[in-house]
Amino acid sequence: AVVSTQSAHYGREPKMNSMFIALCLIVAAVADDPAAAIMCNQGNATNSAACAASAEGVAATLCSMPKFVEYTGLSNVTYACGACAGDTKDVTCMECTGATNASCNVPQAAGKSFMCYNFAYDAATKVFAQAVNATTCQRLEATEAICNSPDKTAVAKYESPGAGCGPCVANTTCVSCKGDGCNSATTITAFLLPLVALIYTLV
Repeated sequence: AVVSTQSAHYGREPKMNSMFIALCLIVAAVADDPAAAIMCNQGNATNSAACAASAEGVAATLCSMPKFVEYTGLSNVTYACGACAGDTKDVTCMECTGATNASCNVPQAAGKSFMCYNFAYDAATKVFAQAVNATTCQRLEATEAICNSPDKTAVAKYESPGAGCGPCVANTTCVSCKGDGCNSATTITAFLLPLVALIYTLV
């Protein structure tokens, strides 16, 4: 009876060792599982991949991406794992909380680009001259197409915000309008002539 008990004892020992080894392998696999890392677009807006831990072994929790600046377009920031660099957050860079199943740093929906004209003071004629070529303006999907131009009280040092793209800066000698190319000299003249004619008939 003693012999059979010892045999049973010795028979269980290899099984327990095997179970312990298997448990250790499972723990190690879970600890090193790349699926536990968040996903971020890296380098560009289509390269979605798991984020590697830092040299110190710290896992990323945020993704970052270029900020879309209204009427200008995307800033020159790279899609990446981790927080925005320095003081660039909400200026030229945006952050989002990462997830393990998909990249959160995806581009914002852009609307159709439109055209506006820049104006510069001509010292010879003493008027603001319209640029020959229009400025291409960028906007988000829900943003209106707005242009700006100097009003009649603007002085020589006046500079058009955004080279004519977007609304006026508050408290400036500027006038804004809505629509593609709405601040061209031709458009402004076409608007003013009927107004002048109406005023003339009323006098």
